[in-house]
Order: sequence, then structure tokens, then C-alpha cells
Amino acid sequence: MKKKKNYLDLRETQMALLGIMTEFDRICAEHGLRYSIAYGTLLGAVRHKGFIPWDDDVDFVMPRPDYEKLYALVRSGAIDLKDRFELSEDRGKHAFYSFCKLMDKRYRVKSWSHREVPYLFVDIFPLDGAPSGKKALKKLYRKRLFYSAVMALSRWAVPEKHWTVILRGIGFPFYLAATLYGMSRAARKGNAVAAANDYNACEMCSTFSFGTEKWLMPRDAFKNTERIAFEGKEFCAITAWDEWLVKLYGDYMTPPPAGKRISHSLRVRDTEGENGCKSKNS
Repeated sequence: MKKKKNYLDLRETQMALLGIMTEFDRICAEHGLRYSIAYGTLLGAVRHKGFIPWDDDVDFVMPRPDYEKLYALVRSGAIDLKDRFELSEDRGKHAFYSFCKLMDKRYRVKSWSHREVPYLFVDIFPLDGAPSGKKALKKLYRKRLFYSAVMALSRWAVPEKHWTVILRGIGFPFYLAATLYGMSRAARKGNAVAAANDYNACEMCSTFSFGTEKWLMPRDAFKNTERIAFEGKEFCAITAWDEWLVKLYGDYMTPPPAGKRISHSLRVRDTEGENGCKSKNS
């Protein structure tokens, strides 16, 4: 008799993500790597002392020098991820994003908009230096937008299914062009564009490989971190978290209306467990 697949519910998925977070925090502490929880993860820590109730996503940021050190240590084998974890590539022929994901291979994942990702993951974004001058910054944004568009079109899907249907209906030539250009090539070039400016020599920074140009932060804001409560554990967050959250979300302590509460809607299968159900919003 074929064994039934075991899908986790939303809370079980969050607890599985917490396990990846704990491993990432351990690695960074052991090797002296700087990081901060970011975006919805930081917002969840401040507003909910843990995950945003409907969220199934985790974000970290690392200054580019620390990010590159992490990547090199993993690739050299100096950081042993054992058989459980895997760090995705952000360059080379196997890259599918211009930033890394730390994945837990015990949990298989299915997602409409993350079809290329085989396992449950947390995102690790490098913080890169911003060039001085509006003209140089706009040029960087244009390049980043091009490579992000190629990667998005290569996947032939976006988080909202109705937009994917529209995309497929009118955008096949763009999909074909993006496929010919190559997802891994776009990821490699997008990462190189993001890292073009020396992080330590710049006054401002952002996660250019991710494409969030709506904010720039002083690089010095990421010098100091503190431990912040998250689901009964503690993780590093920049001490300027209020300034960052205001810049990102405005009135961040007021939750969005129900219709605007977004998750990845991951379907996560525990390959070792025995019970579970499809992940859903609460």
C-alpha cells in the first residue's frame, strides 16, 4: 500500500522553519558572522514575538563580507551542514536566485511560485553598498530590474495565480527570450551587479540582489545588533529595527486587513513524519 504524503499545517511549517533559523543562528555564532532577521520576520518578532500568524516565510540579511564568508565556508566544507541542510547557489549553473537559501532536506516543498526550490527554506539576502549619486543608483536599479525580470519570466509563474494566467496568455515571447538568456546566468549577473560596490566603503546599503529599492539604510545601522525574542528563542536584529520597520511598512504595529495578509502558501511534506495536512492561511 502506498504511504500517504504527510503535509504540515501552517503552524507545523512555522516550527520547521524555526529549526532552520536555529541552525543558521548557531552557524553564525560559531563562525563570527553578522546577520539580522529582516522584513516580515523582524516585523513578526516586534509585533507578535514570533511569526506573523499567517506567514510561512523567514528572511535574514547579512553584510556582503559576512555573506561571502558564509558561502565560501560552506562550499569548502569548513561548515558541515551534514545530511540535513543545504545552502543553495547564487552563482554558477545551478543558481536560481541571486541570493542564498538555507534549506532543510527533511521537508519537501511544493509552491506555485517557488517550483525550482525542492526543500523548505529560509532566505539569506546580502546587504550591499549603494553607489553615491542618484544617476549611479538608478543605473544599478535598472540592471537589477532586468535580471530580476529574466529570473521571474524564466519561472513562468508569480505568487498570484491569476497574474500567472495573464502572463502566460500574453507573454510567451518574453518567457522564451528569458529561457534562452538563462535563469542561472541572470542570477549570476544579478548577484554581481548587487555586489559591485564595496560594502565597507559605502555610506548607504540595501538588499539589491532582492530588488527592494524602496528603502536605503545607513550602513552604520547594521553595525550593532541585539538579541530579540522570537517564538521562545532569541535571534539577532539590528538595534535600529524601529527606523527600518517604519521605512519598510510605515505604521507597522497595525496588522493589514485580512484580504492583504500574504503567505507563500507552501505545501510542505515531512519526509520523516507520519501526520500532517496542507499548509494554509489562518
